[in-house]
Amino acid sequence: MSRSPGRRVRPGAGHGIFGKFFLSVAPDVVHLLATQGERSLEAMHAFVAWSSTGSPEALDSIRSLDQAAYDARRSLLAALRSALATPVDQEDLYVLSERCDRVVKACKNLAAEADSLAWQPDSYAATMAGCLAEAMGHLLEGFRNLAKDPDLAGSCADRAGSKAHEVVRVYREAMRAILGTGDLDRAFTGREIYRSYARAAELVTAVGDRLWYAVIAEA
Repeated sequence: MSRSPGRRVRPGAGHGIFGKFFLSVAPDVVHLLATQGERSLEAMHAFVAWSSTGSPEALDSIRSLDQAAYDARRSLLAALRSALATPVDQEDLYVLSERCDRVVKACKNLAAEADSLAWQPDSYAATMAGCLAEAMGHLLEGFRNLAKDPDLAGSCADRAGSKAHEVVRVYREAMRAILGTGDLDRAFTGREIYRSYARAAELVTAVGDRLWYAVIAEA
């Protein structure tokens, strides 16, 4: 797959004084990506709280933190537009930011839909949400280390992927349990909500895949 040209300068890669100057005055785009990751992780913790209680307050918190994460994303995009050089390829930073945003919005929409259907979260939902939050924590660590320790960032991507796979495992258990209750109404609604947790896990996997792609590009 071809890559579009990005304004990237890697320290020590032979760009000399001009490359060092550009990096010294450029906005810290990797830090801004990590800031988005921090707000995203906070939103995922709120999602865990909602998945454990179904409380309206937790849903309001998810919505508020989703907006904070989106604001952080906008700050990153503005910095990418103005930066003359970045330590990590701009395309990778953009895609990581966009995919991270998708995870948070998927969880926010899941909670909002379940609330509108008066669906009460259960232990399966709480477990899946916990795995998703742990995965986001690993992704955040990967973001923080992408420029300074790509090997560690790759390991973080692997750990996030493992947590995403755990969500899928719990999803299957939840489906078996709910289909065995004989309550067709709850089974139908629960099936759709559980599937949304599994789809959020797929989105997490997509972030981890792109994080590994960025790690390879840094090699």
